[in-house]
Amino acid sequence: MIQGTSNDKLELLKEDLQRARAEQETQRTIRKVEIDAEKQAREDAARGRHEDMINQMRAMRELLHGQRESQAQRVEQMDQRHAEQVRQHESTVRQMSDIQAAVTSLHDEQRARSEQHAEEHALAKADVEAAKKMSESVAETRDELLSIADELRDESTRRHEELRHILLANASARESVSLSDP
Repeated sequence: MIQGTSNDKLELLKEDLQRARAEQETQRTIRKVEIDAEKQAREDAARGRHEDMINQMRAMRELLHGQRESQAQRVEQMDQRHAEQVRQHESTVRQMSDIQAAVTSLHDEQRARSEQHAEEHALAKADVEAAKKMSESVAETRDELLSIADELRDESTRRHEELRHILLANASARESVSLSDP
């Protein structure tokens, strides 16, 4: 009977072992399912982040495209302003040239009047006073015209510097636009 009890115990131990192995296998299966679920969740999260990044990159591309268009419009506006300033500068230069021609003409007239005055002085001392007044008037006019010419020259120089700065800014803007194009 002792042997029967030992066999029964052995059978019980074998059954316990089989149950323990089955439970262990069940635990492994549960753990594998949990690991697979975690892996799937990570992959889904990564896929979501990837889609978010793609959407952000699309939005950035659209924003950059809009900025590029805006820069192109600003460059065009700067070109238009530059062309207008060039026209104004050319007009100012023409006006200054006309004034310089008038000043030169006045200088020539003054010289001619001075020569005529010297001749008239030799002929009659009475006309000396009238010629002197005329010479002073011409000198005042010349000084006024020279002052105007100097002012116009200064204005032209200032506008030239502004134009040069605009041209440099325009060239820089074009260069940055050309560098930003793919």
